[in-house]
Amino acid sequence: MKTILYIIQKEFKQIFRNKGMLPIIFVLPLLQLVILSNAATFEVKNIKFGYIDNDHTSTSRALVEKFNASTYFNVLTDFPSEALASASMLKGDVDVLLEIPQHFERDLQKEKHNSLGITINAIDGAAAGV
Repeated sequence: MKTILYIIQKEFKQIFRNKGMLPIIFVLPLLQLVILSNAATFEVKNIKFGYIDNDHTSTSRALVEKFNASTYFNVLTDFPSEALASASMLKGDVDVLLEIPQHFERDLQKEKHNSLGITINAIDGAAAGV
């Protein structure tokens, strides 16, 4: 324990003896903290978004338009089948798939709630967390 305290004491003497070391030790890390903290963000944008619209009604189109209006999603295409959508996701062309079921609008008006299918490509962990 005495050896460690001796080494720490020696290092502090060395640091304060050389005045050029003070900015390197204290100012540069603070400068890096200020600059790099603005560069590191976990905000995810431009998520490649595809959808399968099995309903083709104004309500389903309005739902897709809400995603299109968002700055987080790039709505790519309406896939005609689940097989094509899954293949596109496996290739990495799509990050999120939304499947709108048949009779979505009718069931929504009748029951006031409905289920949607969402498939997320979890290879990109930051995007999958959205």
